[in-house]
Amino acid sequence: MVSLLARFLRENRELSALIICALISLTLLALPSSVKNAVSFVISTPILGPVKRAASGAVELVRVRRENAVLRQLTVRLMEERSSLLASRHENERLRELTGFLIAFEEEERFEMLPASVVGMPGGRVLEGIEIDRGLEHGVAVGMPVIAPEGLIGKISRTYPGRALIEPLTSAASAVAVTVERSRIRGIVRPRYRSASELVSWEMDYVAARSDIRTGDQIVTSGLGGVYPPGLVVGRVSNVTEGPLTMAIAVELAAEFATTEQVFVVTGRAETQPGRGDRLAEIARSILASEPGELSIGQPQASGSDSERSGTAPDDGESEPGETGDASPPGGTR
Repeated sequence: MVSLLARFLRENRELSALIICALISLTLLALPSSVKNAVSFVISTPILGPVKRAASGAVELVRVRRENAVLRQLTVRLMEERSSLLASRHENERLRELTGFLIAFEEEERFEMLPASVVGMPGGRVLEGIEIDRGLEHGVAVGMPVIAPEGLIGKISRTYPGRALIEPLTSAASAVAVTVERSRIRGIVRPRYRSASELVSWEMDYVAARSDIRTGDQIVTSGLGGVYPPGLVVGRVSNVTEGPLTMAIAVELAAEFATTEQVFVVTGRAETQPGRGDRLAEIARSILASEPGELSIGQPQASGSDSERSGTAPDDGESEPGETGDASPPGGTR
């Protein structure tokens, strides 16, 4: 009987599994509650434990992904803010440099200068032109010199209503009449090319042998030829080689053409007003002396400080004879 039952169970495995499960279920139902809880805990721990861990891991993974998305957005915003701060810092440094450049000239040597931004640099391996965002409608004309805080850039070669093209000193046709600031030796600075597209250096020509020129001497425009006004910085002497009749003088230009962002178009000589230049220079020096974070644009200082600096008494309607209410005396002296 037992053998027949065993053979029947072997031949009908599905039915056997069903019978065994039914017997286990009936047995569990017949057990007391305390035994049922113990048995369910023992059975569920190894079976349901991995399922619970997998479910909690899935929930944690979703949370981590959400946090990653938030952190990515925060990173993008911080990078944008950092770029904006770096741009503001760079602009602050550039404006300070431009301010120092504007007060570098003596009052009687100041020019009317139109600020402009570089918007293009057409050319191949050699920079043949610089495009700026000022043109005919801003008073720019062909032949006007263009300078940067570092030194001379070139001259206006073409003009359009809202644009202009600069012929820089890197152009093959460029030539500048210069003088050595220390010894007042004159010459012509022009570029030297090894081939049609390979700029080698700049040299100062037409200088007689044994002239008083040394390495490091500053070179400025001489004013000859009427193109460039005198006194604009061109560069420095980088090497001097004696020859039988002339000297070979290598020049290192002061301006960095590839990185220039702001330039000034010299539109003419400034008409100075008595005392105005000193006041502007004082304001510019106070800006340069302040910390970058301390700069503020707002109302001027109290009038009392101006009267103390100018040496005049406040205007109370009872001025002494010979006194004036001007902040600075005629002639710009203080």
